[in-house]
Amino acid sequence: MISDLLDMMRVRSTAYVGKNLTAPWGILVSEHPTFARFHLVMAGNTWMRLDDGSEPRKLEQGDIVIIPHGAAHIYSDTKFGPVRGSGDLPNYQVGPYFHRLGEDPDATNILCGFFEISTRTPPAILQRLPSMLVANVGASQSEDAQSPLVELLRIELSKDQEPSNVVLNRLTELICLYAIEHWLDESLNHDERLTALAEPKIKLVLDHIHDDPAEPWTVERLAKLYGQSRNAFAGQFKHATGLAPMSYVRRWRIQAACRMLADPGLTIDEIAFKSGYADTNAFSRAFKREIGDSPGAYKRGLRSQPRIA
Repeated sequence: MISDLLDMMRVRSTAYVGKNLTAPWGILVSEHPTFARFHLVMAGNTWMRLDDGSEPRKLEQGDIVIIPHGAAHIYSDTKFGPVRGSGDLPNYQVGPYFHRLGEDPDATNILCGFFEISTRTPPAILQRLPSMLVANVGASQSEDAQSPLVELLRIELSKDQEPSNVVLNRLTELICLYAIEHWLDESLNHDERLTALAEPKIKLVLDHIHDDPAEPWTVERLAKLYGQSRNAFAGQFKHATGLAPMSYVRRWRIQAACRMLADPGLTIDEIAFKSGYADTNAFSRAFKREIGDSPGAYKRGLRSQPRIA
């Protein structure tokens, strides 16, 4: 069940900063609406809090905090330490850099980065992710040992030469998935909708919608895939996803269009057709209802955003 949910929300991670910090520190990370950010404590400890007055959490070595929705947050050496500096994550002006782990045994070392959650992730999962997710990923079966993934990170960050970005990215990707798996495991005990979403027949229907949004889907066709009557299927689908079947299809088509608008080789007419709209005007109206902007304006806005290498 958990593996099915994780399969819907694959992540693509980028390790971006590895810092050795000595007290005092208090760093405000600005809001970012596009990326989830993470901070993994490789050595020492730090306090972490959202920039909204919520209660701080103390993070020890081996703890990871994930900010799934990109909220502004602060990490500091004391529980309510003042902000002494601020920055963006990612900061395209500075680029990736990593302090060597172990250079200062009294320092706190924090590995920071960001990730994108797969566009195939149903909104019902994204809406349930907490503003701040904390998990311990450094524990092992032996109390004296790091987990294998964290140990591999320590080895990479302790090298005399520059660490490999590819290795750091893949390891942090797995660690972020592990943390999300831990959250899912706890959530399934008390969240009926997540349990319904993990049901194999619901996943089958979602996979068909995700794979071919332009298909002329109807409730009847989707119910046939599910193997129930139209009304029974519609009720189950809405319970699992929070949306009626055709509302989900329409939203997914617009999300697919958003991704295609990043391709300079596709015209808006072509994107409308590939999104399941035979009429460009109907596509534009649907797009504006969902996004709040026209496809053309959205496409122009994408051109002004920096690209990730």
